[in-house]
Amino acid sequence: MSTPFKPLSEQIAGKMIADLKAGTSIFQRPNNSMNSALPFNIESGHRYAGPSALILLMQKRDDPRWATSNQANRNHTAVVKGATGTLINFMSSYEFQKVVDERGDPVLKENGKQRTERVKLEEPKQVDAWLFNGEQMRKLPKWEKEPMELSPVERAQVIVDNSKAVIEHGGDDMFYDTRSDVIVLPEKEQFKDPQQYYAEALHQLAHWTAAPDRLNRPMEDDAGYSAVIREELRTNLASVFLSKELNLPYELNDHVGYVNSWAEVLKDEPAELFKAASDAQKIVDHILGFEQKIEEKQEVAAEKDMDAGMVKDAPVADIDTSFDRTKLNKGEIIPHNGTEFKVVAELKNKVYQMQDMGSERKFKMSSKDALFTELLEARNSSQERGTAVDNTVDEKVSREEIDAVEEYISDSIQMER
Repeated sequence: MSTPFKPLSEQIAGKMIADLKAGTSIFQRPNNSMNSALPFNIESGHRYAGPSALILLMQKRDDPRWATSNQANRNHTAVVKGATGTLINFMSSYEFQKVVDERGDPVLKENGKQRTERVKLEEPKQVDAWLFNGEQMRKLPKWEKEPMELSPVERAQVIVDNSKAVIEHGGDDMFYDTRSDVIVLPEKEQFKDPQQYYAEALHQLAHWTAAPDRLNRPMEDDAGYSAVIREELRTNLASVFLSKELNLPYELNDHVGYVNSWAEVLKDEPAELFKAASDAQKIVDHILGFEQKIEEKQEVAAEKDMDAGMVKDAPVADIDTSFDRTKLNKGEIIPHNGTEFKVVAELKNKVYQMQDMGSERKFKMSSKDALFTELLEARNSSQERGTAVDNTVDEKVSREEIDAVEEYISDSIQMER
């Protein structure tokens, strides 16, 4: 008799329950590494988010790079024989369809393969993608995190300052007071180091986002399990994500008492884990948005300088307007792999602040990254063909969705052959 198929959400909830009971969950494995990151796609550089990020983090890999088998092959880092992929899935409102002309003949790309186009579906459908980790790929150099302009503590301080959250220090308690909308923390000197202080400050800031005028999450007890248990699941997931992004430590500390309660909730309601991961991503996006405020202010100031005919107090006559084929320029929007990437700013050490226009996510990209080379080639090719770089974007679509659907189309074409 065959075993009934379980949806991915139930499979991952079951694995989380087992990990929680064994003491090996992502909550119970302290993150103290300064060389960590959220999982991201090796080809696009885009980070996976929400339930997909949770699934990949639960694989407990030290390498944050992930790719489909086709992407690994295109990167000349084929997956090792016998490696087992990790399944992610999601609902997609789009799919890629083969393009044909009026006679029904295939429309080919420059490389001879049939062109595809992204179309919106009347009803969303589930898309599956099997991903492999960097540790499962051949000829792939060991991953090392790119140096950041600001330290983890400095980045966290920027976030706290820009949030305008009211923080009161004193005593030994750590909590967010919903009635007074105040975060209460011990003095910074009471923590073993500044990193621990800011890790706790950001955890309480995650609770702070639940207010009605922010993300508006329910904080009162509901029928059945306490809303507090669900809230702690969401904010602890958010803290795990933030620890990877900012290289701050993460430990359960006083939240260890929630472990058994989380296991009970997930046993009765397996879908709750993916809901919590989605809410955790909203929390993370809200918090990291405060960090981007400084960058946005700098961009506005730079644009004002440009309007006034000045760049860093230099006269217009001194500005080099020649086209440099070896670098990207601020403000460029480059179509690539079914989405568009905007060059937000050029930072120090040949690092660029980028934005995926499909999902509006911002990320930093080094000139050593594969994505930089691909974008440079795409931009230069459009210049050679006399094609203007498009500055408009249609409806938003996630990088994760595009990667998975492109993989589906690519595999379908290979099967037909």
